[in-house]
Amino acid sequence: MQSKLQQLRDELRAHFPERQEVIDGTLAAILSGEHVLLLGPPGTAKSALVRAMAHAFGGNYFERVLTRHTMPEELLGPLCPQALEEGRFAHIPMGMLPEAHLALLGNVSSASSSVLNILLSLMDERVFLSDGAPVPVPLISLFGTTTELPENGAQESLLDRFLLRFEVDYLRRPSSIRDVLTAPEPTTSSIVGMEVLRAMHADITNVKVTADTLEAIVVLRDALKNEGLVASDRRWKKSLRLVQPTAFLAGEEQTSPEDLTILVDVLWRHPHERPRLSRLVNKLINPAVHEASEILEDGREAATKAHALKPQHRRSYLAQAARTMLMLRAQTEMLVRLSESASHRARLVIDDAITELNELHAELARDVHANQGLKLLK
Repeated sequence: MQSKLQQLRDELRAHFPERQEVIDGTLAAILSGEHVLLLGPPGTAKSALVRAMAHAFGGNYFERVLTRHTMPEELLGPLCPQALEEGRFAHIPMGMLPEAHLALLGNVSSASSSVLNILLSLMDERVFLSDGAPVPVPLISLFGTTTELPENGAQESLLDRFLLRFEVDYLRRPSSIRDVLTAPEPTTSSIVGMEVLRAMHADITNVKVTADTLEAIVVLRDALKNEGLVASDRRWKKSLRLVQPTAFLAGEEQTSPEDLTILVDVLWRHPHERPRLSRLVNKLINPAVHEASEILEDGREAATKAHALKPQHRRSYLAQAARTMLMLRAQTEMLVRLSESASHRARLVIDDAITELNELHAELARDVHANQGLKLLK
């Protein structure tokens, strides 16, 4: 089971570059039976990622794009004519949302009040009303995509049902763009299947939640509260459901404070909160990842400033580009040393940061060489 899951994880990471956190979080959500919101502009492969994952797990899959005019029948199935003749309202859910194990609802923030009530029951209680009676559904995880967060109170209740929320932006690295441009439509050959997923659900309950993990949650909650980042007690309690599958994905038999890094995408309410939340969580839980993230952000900022000088200040651009390339090399060496003493999972993050710094350096070097006639700085 673990090998199938790791194969799927690696394949998804290859097809969807720069989406490691989204992939790991989405897998953890499916393993724990939680729901995921993907926030971002069109064309960022949000739906494609969900489809590829649903294909790998099999089972019944349902997909629909919502509008303000979407009717309940478009989710629950048409009303039964015979029931209508008898004055009853019963749906025929064949192939519709009530029969789905995994579901994707696009533009979910546009849900009307009637659709909203249906979704709240499905997501919370795993039931829908037909003929006035609650009918159980096999739903494991529902994925919602949206380009903007809801502003009204009614939609807030729907947002709260998504335990994990990811902001998905356009690709940053040139190599990622090249890979996506030349790759076929993403799909998965690794098939996990529903039977294996159900078996993993049982195994995950055997992952021990350690006292160190619980104490780290308390410390983290107090630290975030002092910074004005407050989440409800209910959300903190539910977040623990993601810690066990995160440890399981790492091949561990018990949790550790390192597993709490997934909470970065549980606790933010507005996207602008996430960077500060990420810094605070990693600083407390995983200092090596925190340091690597700070170094990478400095490198990105320096490269951006250098490129900004190019159109108008050639001499300043050349000087700044040279300084930035030396800085990027020094930062890469710092990360290599940091990686030597880091945990396995932290090393994966650090190695990814090293890859990006090398790309930033190579991009500057190519640009300087091609447009300014200088030798490559090594």
